[in-house]
Amino acid sequence: MSWPIQHFHYMPAPSSFIEMMPGAMKTMTQCAAVKPGENVVIACDTNKLRLAEVLAAAAYAVGGMPTIVAFPPTGAHGAQVPKPVVGACARSDVFFLPTTWSMTHTDARIEATRNGARGATMCEVTEDCLCAGGILGDYEEADRLGRAIGAVLAKASTIRMTSPAGTDLRARVSNRPVQYETGIFREPGSFAALPDSELNISPIEGTTEGVIVGNVRVMGYGVIRDEPVTIEVKDGMVGAISGGKAARYLEQTLSSFDDPSARNLAEFAVGLNPKCRSYATNLEDLGKLGFGHHGIGSNYAIGGNVKAPCHIDVIYTDASLEIDGRLVLERGNLLI
Repeated sequence: MSWPIQHFHYMPAPSSFIEMMPGAMKTMTQCAAVKPGENVVIACDTNKLRLAEVLAAAAYAVGGMPTIVAFPPTGAHGAQVPKPVVGACARSDVFFLPTTWSMTHTDARIEATRNGARGATMCEVTEDCLCAGGILGDYEEADRLGRAIGAVLAKASTIRMTSPAGTDLRARVSNRPVQYETGIFREPGSFAALPDSELNISPIEGTTEGVIVGNVRVMGYGVIRDEPVTIEVKDGMVGAISGGKAARYLEQTLSSFDDPSARNLAEFAVGLNPKCRSYATNLEDLGKLGFGHHGIGSNYAIGGNVKAPCHIDVIYTDASLEIDGRLVLERGNLLI
């Protein structure tokens, strides 16, 4: 079996601060455009303190005023963090959230952007993510691609995503906001999920129908290249899940919440960054040009009405995107 991470020399030892600093500086300059005197809050769990420290150093280097807020890992993607963390993020000018479990769908991220802060979630990020792969991409070019697709999607009534492996999922999206998580977050209230670069939208609850065949990754479980997961969706809710160990993990995880909202089909999304590595890290798989994914659980952070106890992404290769019956993106190739 081939080594799944292309730049394995950054593993198994930790990356040095010097290796990580170019990527950290890029987040502060091209991505966030941090200005002198801005309050930069870095909220991390205790697994990601080194990443928080290098981001703080980069923020200080460009004139920002960094503050690190640390807390224990939450144990689930989308699980809420302690209220003092929510308060710190809400009072920031810029925020970065390097964590084991995603904070995109939490009050901390939502309150921050609602108050005009801009920033990035960085769930499951590894130290080499600031050295290689997606962070080397041109986020401005990814943003241009995302805006071209988003201009069509913002006016759409229906969406459909397919893949040769068997994904065929469709839904209504009328009047739902398009989320430009492209890696550029320079304006108040904007956010990203570095090193990810994606475009996503939340379907109207109860309208999603079809099947997802994940063959890249189940968020929280890991790579599923050799054990595809098939997920049936009806009336906007996840039903039968079949496959191997990864399928059992996903079913057990969703069932463990004992909350029907955990099965809400929350998101349609496509990656935009060709520099993202395949099967290396969760955020790079989410952001890789040509890959697609769907979120399960919360959608209130991206324009929906469901606040669930989780948000779990399922990722697959060779995604095609149709908007109002028109093929717009085919396996990473823009057709408009």
